[in-house]
Amino acid sequence: MRSRWFHAPTLHAPAHEEGKKVSWLELFYDLIFVAAIIQLGNALSDDVSLGGFARFAAHFVPLWIGWTGFTFFANRFNVDDFPHRALVLLQMFALGTMAIASPRAFAGEPAVFALANAAAQGVIALLYLRAWIQVPEARAYSRYWGRVFAAGAAAFALSALLPVPWAYILWAAGIGAVMFAPISETSRALQQQLPLDQEHLSERYGLLTIIVLGESFVKVLSYLTEKDGVAAGYLLQGFFNLALTCAVWWIYFDDVAGAHVKRERGSWVMWLYGHLPLAIGITAVGVAVKKAITFDMGEPAYAPYRWLLAGTLALTFLSVALVDSVTERRNAELSDRTRVGVRVASAVIVLLLGQVGGTMSAGLFQGLVAAICVAQVLFDMMMAPFEESEELHQAVLTRELTERRARGEDPGRHARRDVSEAVRKGAPSELRRDLYFFFMEGSWTRLLLSFGFLYLFLNVCFAGLYMMDPGSIGTTGDQQFAHAFFFSVQTLSTIGYGAMSPASDYGDLIVTIEAAVGMLFVALATGMMFAKASRPRASVLFSRVMVVSTLDGQPTLAFRAANARGNEVVDAAVNLALLKDELTPEGHHIRRIHDLKLRRARTPAFMLSWVVFHVIDKDSPLWGMDLEAEDCELSSVIVTLMGHDGTYGQTTFARHTYYVEDIRVGERFVDVIHQLPDGRLMIDLTRFHDTVPEADPPVLGAM
Repeated sequence: MRSRWFHAPTLHAPAHEEGKKVSWLELFYDLIFVAAIIQLGNALSDDVSLGGFARFAAHFVPLWIGWTGFTFFANRFNVDDFPHRALVLLQMFALGTMAIASPRAFAGEPAVFALANAAAQGVIALLYLRAWIQVPEARAYSRYWGRVFAAGAAAFALSALLPVPWAYILWAAGIGAVMFAPISETSRALQQQLPLDQEHLSERYGLLTIIVLGESFVKVLSYLTEKDGVAAGYLLQGFFNLALTCAVWWIYFDDVAGAHVKRERGSWVMWLYGHLPLAIGITAVGVAVKKAITFDMGEPAYAPYRWLLAGTLALTFLSVALVDSVTERRNAELSDRTRVGVRVASAVIVLLLGQVGGTMSAGLFQGLVAAICVAQVLFDMMMAPFEESEELHQAVLTRELTERRARGEDPGRHARRDVSEAVRKGAPSELRRDLYFFFMEGSWTRLLLSFGFLYLFLNVCFAGLYMMDPGSIGTTGDQQFAHAFFFSVQTLSTIGYGAMSPASDYGDLIVTIEAAVGMLFVALATGMMFAKASRPRASVLFSRVMVVSTLDGQPTLAFRAANARGNEVVDAAVNLALLKDELTPEGHHIRRIHDLKLRRARTPAFMLSWVVFHVIDKDSPLWGMDLEAEDCELSSVIVTLMGHDGTYGQTTFARHTYYVEDIRVGERFVDVIHQLPDGRLMIDLTRFHDTVPEADPPVLGAM
């Protein structure tokens, strides 16, 4: 037991200890921090302009540094006594004072805000001073970071004594000292000696993000409750804007929160700094969605509020792209470069919508912004359709065992899975599927929906570019976004009805670019769809079982295959490979592949059915093997069949796997080929898998 009044801090070593849990004090600390940034958000709400946003970001950074400083100290050290709690609560009061003083700081009186921030960073310096005294193995680390935060605190304290222009210079110096510290050679060397607990940091930043996102809900709901008799239109618009917040939540917690930081130099620093603009963007999105409720859906959106929504969403997407560039997504189908490109492209199109949003109704503007957000959610679902969870794996395994017992099956025998169903964990990003493979292996629905969205996306982009110069298109009336969109459709598809045409040099330039993009898009779509439609697929039907019967006085393993399509497949060849569990003389368990010799491995024409035989003699890997034993060392038999398909004019192939429980000893296949009265042959595929007991079964002991 340890004293709650006082105990020495201990160094947290994630390599030797269990993952660190977020403490109740840290959660309480987060609530105070969010209360502070809510006040900053209110100040931004009162001054929705570029200057107002710059002041909001400038006051947000010191708050974030204070939160991050405490979070990293808690990540490195284990301590929860009375002095520690008292210091943390003191820093919380300092953050609260910063929140109270933020309106005056916005108005040009930053002294109180600066002193409160100096106190917040000074508390962190005191925490490290205590660790320097009481944790000998971490003295170098504590001395470095204690000096960093002491310097930051001194810069802000001195700024309170100077007039505004010079005070802000000291602010920049104090912020720069702390922000540069993780990049220094000393910091990198200390990190190698005392590694971070990345799981704890991911959880901390995830909790902060989810609390900040919740602040968006608070703003929208508080606005709706202030309305006298809320109309259905306000409710619908409120839920519409809350959906944007939900999309941001989905993007972060499906992508950033579930990704591993790459083991490359500077990756974790980029991960850390990427969360600063992300927190700024998400906080400002909360202000923007509240302002967006006031839009008249039939009129153009108010320009400052429109830019606030578009700009903050773009900042959020770019921040996610920055974090994506230094992380690896778990169980992703596509490379990490693809998701970074999608985030950047989404940010660009949202900014473009902010520029041209004045030429469309607010309803259309919000609909397009929402479509971009929803498209990213769908992209995340497509690129990572499976989740990795030990708890989920155990739950599925328990359910399968229960179902097997209910069916009277052996619960100890694992369910047989085809090798193509193997789960690939930890594949390098550069070796994952590219877009071509992703679409070729996927369904037609995936391909058509993706190209349909890309088609609309390109037309929206070019429509926005046309609207950058309202006189770029010659129309009979005022140029609207709808006119630009349909003109883009005509240009991209090379239709050209003649009602609209480029009316300026700028319009001619965009048309030239779009015509080139249109030709490339059509070529890509046509090639992809043709390749997918023309890809040969074998229609080979394999028998569900293999049989072991007597043929020409010898025990023989057999299966059969049929050409279900009935077209011409010439020069077909078949190969059998046996997977057998063996123990080496050194005691290593391995699974070896043995080729099985066939009585006939090729056929000039494969149009009906083909029975493939392997004689089990002394040269066979199956010789002496008891195929009906519970501990049979046979794992599986893999069949591959290749031939030239006369319909496609290409080589086609098929594969099938038989397991030991699929082999029936002492049975033979029923005959499925008969001759009709008119002389034609008929193959009865309804009995293709049927077997009957053999009158003279093979003697298994001779095997």
